Amino acid sequence: MKKLLLYVLILAAQATAADSGEFRIGRPVSNFSVRGTDGHTVSYSDFPGTVTVVMFFSTRCPISNAFNYRRNELYKDFHQRVRFIVADPNSNESMEEVRNYARAVEFDFPVYEDLDNAAADQLHAQLTTDAFLIDATGILRYHGYVEDSPNPTRASIRGLRLAIEAVLAGKPVAAPETKARGCSIRRVRP
Repeated sequence: MKKLLLYVLILAAQATAADSGEFRIGRPVSNFSVRGTDGHTVSYSDFPGTVTVVMFFSTRCPISNAFNYRRNELYKDFHQRVRFIVADPNSNESMEEVRNYARAVEFDFPVYEDLDNAAADQLHAQLTTDAFLIDATGILRYHGYVEDSPNPTRASIRGLRLAIEAVLAGKPVAAPETKARGCSIRRVRP
């Protein structure tokens, strides 16, 4: 009887999680907003029907910083067909710091501040290197690393690039979830 009760409780918990809109690959992404360095707010929903890449970064995380050039390369290669939202979610990094950093490292794309971790919370991002790919219908197709190593000479799998190419070609992403490595996001304290 105890085993049966335990089994029923486990099934109920799984059903509740599945019905609650739990975030995962293949599910739609709800709207979120970020603030640009110019002070204007931009929402994901402002550009319907567009493939979107969301990348989180940090001005202070050495692992995140190791991907700066590769973020720029992705933007250069795909910005005409893909929208990029590159946001700093860290509560301990000011907009001025983010703006100065983006200028110093010569980012080619606009950068945003993730106010109150709204985007990071919506996407369940944990690290300042987490990357996401949302297809033109608003479905999450990839979550994970930009590349499999912070050291570009050791990188052998370009996870985000491969995901973008697959989605643009109308094909399924071969590895839709990978494990990013980086610094923990400094969230706003309640």
